Amino acid sequence: MRQILIGLGLLCLPLMCGAEAALPKAPADSLGNRRYLLPTVRVIAEKPGDTVGALHQLDYQEQRGAAALNLYEGLQEIGGVMNTAGTRDESNLRIRGFRKNEVKVLVDGRPLNIGYFGNVDLHQLSPGEIREIQIIKGPGSAVYGPGTLGGVVNIITADPDNSGWLKLDVLAKRNNSNRLALSSSHRLGDLTYYVGVAREHYAGLVLPRSFASTPFENGGVRNHSGKTQYDIEARLGYGWSDFRDLRCSAGLAYVPEKLIPSSIYALDYRRYLDWTHYWGTLEYEEVLGEFWKASAHLYYDGGLDTYQQFSDPAHQQINVDSRMRYSTLGFNPRLVWEPDGRNSFDLGLRLETLRSTRKDNGNYPDWTPHRLEVYNVFCQWRHTLSGRIDLVGCFGTSAAQSDLNRSLRLYPEPAASLVMRFNELSEFTLSGGRHISFPTLRQLFSAENGNPGLKPQHALKLELDHRLGLRLGRFLLSNRFSLYYNDARDLIERVDERYQNIDQVRSWGCEYSLAWNPFPWWKSELGYALLRWNSPSEYRLTETPRNQANFRQDWSLPWQLKLGHACSYTDTRFSQDASGNYRSLQSYWLHSLSLGRDFGRVKATLGLENILDANYQTEYGFPGAGLNFFLKLSAEV
Repeated sequence: MRQILIGLGLLCLPLMCGAEAALPKAPADSLGNRRYLLPTVRVIAEKPGDTVGALHQLDYQEQRGAAALNLYEGLQEIGGVMNTAGTRDESNLRIRGFRKNEVKVLVDGRPLNIGYFGNVDLHQLSPGEIREIQIIKGPGSAVYGPGTLGGVVNIITADPDNSGWLKLDVLAKRNNSNRLALSSSHRLGDLTYYVGVAREHYAGLVLPRSFASTPFENGGVRNHSGKTQYDIEARLGYGWSDFRDLRCSAGLAYVPEKLIPSSIYALDYRRYLDWTHYWGTLEYEEVLGEFWKASAHLYYDGGLDTYQQFSDPAHQQINVDSRMRYSTLGFNPRLVWEPDGRNSFDLGLRLETLRSTRKDNGNYPDWTPHRLEVYNVFCQWRHTLSGRIDLVGCFGTSAAQSDLNRSLRLYPEPAASLVMRFNELSEFTLSGGRHISFPTLRQLFSAENGNPGLKPQHALKLELDHRLGLRLGRFLLSNRFSLYYNDARDLIERVDERYQNIDQVRSWGCEYSLAWNPFPWWKSELGYALLRWNSPSEYRLTETPRNQANFRQDWSLPWQLKLGHACSYTDTRFSQDASGNYRSLQSYWLHSLSLGRDFGRVKATLGLENILDANYQTEYGFPGAGLNFFLKLSAEV
């Protein structure tokens, strides 16, 4: 499979260049010469109209980037989204109750490798040069491929410009946690480049003052936690004409040692050694004619680590010594046809091969490889009934086979939406779709409890989304209201030490947001999310509160100062420990303040986080960081 995908990718460029001659000739262009501006291929579904269902866009740098050591810290306090820290101190991203291995995470349209356990750890993702984050919570499009059962998070990096050549970012937080990043980016005619290096040091989680000591945790700085991470990334783009664009990127993240804290209900000493994440992409886009555009995306995303568990704090008595290697190789060609101003067709396929190999001191004395091959074809049609009504229909079909199960079965993923624009301030979207998520490599291949015959999890998702702008005199109130319903079936759980498709859960809820700008110097945002669910079994949605609320205000003060205040409320929620017991975590409020000023090309921001000293964003009932401060300096030349 790997050789096939590489061969297809290498063949892609000459095929794209010669594809124009093979296509039907379009009628003569009566408008004369035209200049085509290519949208970047690396941003999948950049415009809300390019996907099925509602798209939520976050301005990362303005709203969340100032105090974030990593992307995990930058994706907090979002309605309908919970991002907690799990049993191995990894991030567990949930969207409307769907679990981490059911959410697809992309960077510039490149799917991130979910590893052996089916999770993208956002702690290890660098927050540098992020322009915005796109989140699809409800029905989505099959153009993303399978694995979107719980939603899609697409992280968009910033395009280089001519504003500067060199940028330095320094972020310091409590307990000597810090991040230092140096980057260079520029646009040189048709050529753009970005090169960045960074070092992040995390000295451990500081517990709240109110934390009561347990037999396994004394308080203060959380025991057995901390890491130092190194990042390097490069991107290069070249458009040698108005009709062709080529991009490539590569990167590496490395953690020599990552200490893993224990639960307050158990005592063990764990760590990762030589944790490494590496990737490379090649992207090509070409306008083939007046009505045709083609693109291709070849990507590789892999990683490795050594996981160890000890029975003593000196790391002398080892219980588990496990080494993992995993990778994803994918190929995604697409063809867009716009025969007229009212219709557009997006056709393509996605081929991926996921590999893992494992060796440990238990059931894997020798390196044991496994692979999962995923196939997906899709077609999306967008039709404009009038200037104010659009219909979007998408049909995708996915299949998978592994080295332990060669049978091939097709799983349809249809989706459709109706978009109505009443005026420039009001848009109504009604969407529905069926989405699947294939089992993780662990669920399929684990010698202890794997099941190669598992079926994909699937869900029917419905959503009504209405965006409405109201003018009250000189004030504009931007409202957004969403209603949703999800019916998930064949959810995978471990029963009698073996994974099975047994669970079903129905969930429904609503989300509301309000933004207004009463004065040029004052901006405010308010958000609320409600979630309800039921299940015929004992299955419960964990790490998902019934009620969430957030409120943010930004003021422009004299002397060019900018003051920001953000607060959020998280209701009680269930958390499941390693023994399968459900525990109820208490509700909490979070407050933060920030004060910043620009000094030409130098920006400084100072802030306080978690002012009330109560935060239960971690699992197992473990309180998170107490009162914290941060200082960020950015300079560009």
